[in-house]
Parts: sequence; structure tokens; C-alpha cells
Amino acid sequence: MQTVPFPCGHCGKLIAINSQHLGQQVRCPYCQQVVIAPLSADASIGRTPDPSPLPPAPSSDLTERVLPAPVSANAAEDIFSPVNADDDLFGRSEVPRIEMPPESLPPALAGGNAVSPPEPPSSPASTLPWAQGPPDAAPPAPLAPFAQNESTAVLHESGAPPWPADPLPAMLPLSSAETPPSPPLAPSALEEDKGKDASARTRRPTQAKAPWFLLLVFCPLLLYSIFISLFAFLLYRNHQQLQEKLHERFDTMPDVGDDPGVRRGKKVSLTDRYKPELATLRLPESLCTTLGKPLRIGDLQVTPNRVERKRVFIIVESARPEPCPHDSLVLYLNLKNLSPDYAFAPLDNYFDRYWRPGLDLIPPLTLLEVGNKYRCYGGPAHWYPRGDPANRREWVQGRRDQGDFLQPGEEKEMFVCTDGDDAEAAAVLFGAESGEGYHGSFLWRVRVRRGLVRFGNKAYSATAVIGVRFNDSDIRQTAPQ
Repeated sequence: MQTVPFPCGHCGKLIAINSQHLGQQVRCPYCQQVVIAPLSADASIGRTPDPSPLPPAPSSDLTERVLPAPVSANAAEDIFSPVNADDDLFGRSEVPRIEMPPESLPPALAGGNAVSPPEPPSSPASTLPWAQGPPDAAPPAPLAPFAQNESTAVLHESGAPPWPADPLPAMLPLSSAETPPSPPLAPSALEEDKGKDASARTRRPTQAKAPWFLLLVFCPLLLYSIFISLFAFLLYRNHQQLQEKLHERFDTMPDVGDDPGVRRGKKVSLTDRYKPELATLRLPESLCTTLGKPLRIGDLQVTPNRVERKRVFIIVESARPEPCPHDSLVLYLNLKNLSPDYAFAPLDNYFDRYWRPGLDLIPPLTLLEVGNKYRCYGGPAHWYPRGDPANRREWVQGRRDQGDFLQPGEEKEMFVCTDGDDAEAAAVLFGAESGEGYHGSFLWRVRVRRGLVRFGNKAYSATAVIGVRFNDSDIRQTAPQ
């Protein structure tokens, strides 16, 4: 069957129809507009199509009046029209006419996917004069749906109605790459979606309880844990600072006693007031040593030499030495002054004075720790200030009343001892019979004068507490005197 191409009056693209549909209303496959095909094949190209308007669509709100686009009035200048032999100036043979290949068209719509053209109204369209055609011409056949192939678009020969019930879907383009629209949801699906929305609305009040749980339960617990952590950190930090202060306290303490200060230094009056617990607090390991191992503290070097069990004698001012009723442990120390320009007395009779609970609130810092069961405070000699008219001064034989001064670079052996007048201490240390005494470790805490310490722009004499560790096997037995 012969096909007749002609341009669309709206988009200007070429479309093709069967010759039997000439003069009828057809739908453009590109712009989906309704146009009137030419009455004859020779008027399809290069001639002005019938300018008669098309009947309006059933719904004036959804469609517009379709007017064909004008074609060039000078058919002789149309490059698509056949060449006239009389216009050939040089009598050449007819040149081939330029034919524009039809643009690629979307594939034909098959079966139920074919878009049916809108159905024109029955009575109003037939009464319009411009839609009736010539008086002797037969009434135009109803529009048939068009089909498409790879090169042209032809009208479908089926007897489908020319106008669908709803003209709006027919005006929408449908390309080959698109998939058919999904069918509307079934009533069951709609009911299921409504049920989901209703269930979501019913769950919202239960979900709103979560912030109240966080505010009333979780947040207080979190704040409590933070507070406890901060409190524990502050306690730990306070303990660390206390240890540091105690370390500084044991390392640099005020200088008091018979001869506070050093020669060629300024004499200062510092009170020796401290808590009784300071005497038994743990010493830092940096201030502890063992027998034969030297330890330097300030300008003083201390080397513990030996520990002996012996009977000591007490010298009372203006009297002969008198022995103690019980044996004592004696610690001998080698002391050396490392200062190049001043002298000082490392030991003082005030440091290892006689002490009993209730006699004085502040115990001496020189004491012997017998394991973890007993402590021997001070020594056998009472201490009284110089110039006390009511009491005579006392000291242990082998030491001096005013202390032993060490000149710069001088080295000398000195000692400290336990109280030989304390029967309880003698029973713990030595026992009633030979070999019944304490067996274990000892720690002798000794307070010494360490030289000058600078505070700001001034130098002050200071003291320190060192520790000497030994065992019962290190104790030597001396011959009775």
C-alpha cells in the first residue's frame, strides 16, 4: 500500500500515512497533535495544507485549538519539490531531488499500550461548516490509531474509536525507553498503607517516653559517675601532693636544737612544731640507704658503718658518767661536710632526746622501727635548753655537749643509740635470755643537719631525716665494759 509523507502543521516533522487516509484527521506521533492529511498525494509536499481549523476537543480546559503550521508559499523554491525541466538553463538532466530521511521514530505501541486518539464529539463537530468538507465529498472516516515502524509512521487499520474517553493521556508523549506506568494500587494495598500509618501514629506516644527515661534515669547516673570520678581524682591528687610535701618536709625541715644554723650563716629562730604522725610516716626511698652505702643529703654525706649492741653511759653536767641499766643498739655513721666554705654540726642532742608518751606531745624524729611491732624513740639523754637554771644538761658519752662541728671537707664518725633506761625496749630487742631477741628487719630513722638551703634571696640552715635499713644478723656483740 502506498504511503504519502507530509509535514506536521505543528512541529514541522515529516509523517507518513496510507493513501486511503488522505483528507482525514490524523495524530502526529511526535507532538501528539491532530492535523488534517492533504486531499491528494501531489499536495502533500510543497503545498499549503488546508487551513481549515479542527474541531475542538471535548474538554475545552484540557485541549487547545490546533492550527496547522504554514508551509512555504513559493513551491518552486522548495528544495523538496520536483525540479522543472523548463528551468534548466543548460539543459542538463534532472538532478536527484534531495530527500530528507525521516527521523528515528519511537517503536510502535503494541496491544494495550497503544495510545488511542481522543474521540471527537458527535454532534458539535458535525455541525461546524469548516469540518464538513465539500458538499459532494463523502464524510471523513473516523480517525484510526496510528502505528510506527523503523522509518515511517502509518495509521493503524483497526477500527478503534478516534477519540478516547479521556483525551489527556493521549496528549502525553511515550518514548521507547520508558516503561509503562505502574497500575494503580489495589484497594487491599491502600488499606495496608493506611494500616501502617495508623500503627505508626499509635507508636509515637510510646517513643516519646525515651527522653523522659534519659532525663530521669540516665542523666543522673551519668552526672553521678562524673562527680565520683572527679572526687576520686581530687583525692588521689591530694594524696600525691601530700606525699610530695612530706618528701619536701623530710628533705628540708627547720633547724632547731642546741646550735641552730651554721657558722658564718645567719642564725634564724624557727620552731620545731609538727604533727606527731610525721614521726612515723613512710620515708621516701630516695632518703633511705643500707650499711656501707653512702647517701648525700644537701652538703652532708652519710655512710652507715655498723650496728653494735653495747652498754652506753650518760654524762650529766658537772657529774661523772653513769651507765644505763640495759644494753642499747648503737648505729655508727661516717659523716662528711661537703660544703667548701662553712662548718656545721650534723648531729644535735635535741634530735635523739629522751622521750616517753605523755612527757611531750611531739616525739623526736630519730627513732628505731623494730619491724612493724615496736618503736624505740630518741635516746637515753634528757635534753634541756642552755641556761636552764632548774635542770642540768645531759648527753651520751662519746658525744659533746655543744655538738661536734665539721669543718669544710672534714669527715668524722659519730653515732646514735637507743634508750638503755627503757626495760621494755631492751626486752623486745634482746629478750630475757641470749638469742631470744627480735629477728627480722630494722629501720633506723635519723635526723641530721644538712647545711644551708636557699629560700628566695636568703640561705637558711635546714635538717633532714634519713633511713638506714639492716637486719638482726648485722648486729655485732661487743665485750661488756
